Amino acid sequence: MGNVGDLQAQLPQKHVCKDCDKWYGQEDDEYGPCMYKHFRKEKRYVTYGYHECDEVEELERRVKMWKERRSEGSTSTTSAPRSP
Repeated sequence: MGNVGDLQAQLPQKHVCKDCDKWYGQEDDEYGPCMYKHFRKEKRYVTYGYHECDEVEELERRVKMWKERRSEGSTSTTSAPRSP
């Protein structure tokens, strides 16, 4: 299991609540806890979406997704030489 700081450092930018599909953001008041904390029945804290993610499971998933995208991008950009 990774360390939150190490995982955040592997991403192109810090992963925050407002950028996550696990965040209960509401258009009217724009705050809420993430689904992980809600599922664990933790205290329902208020965040306006700028709290850096501290969920190891989510960060590991994001890092894996980011690495897969980077590796796909590097192979898809190379092409075979064109024939005249």
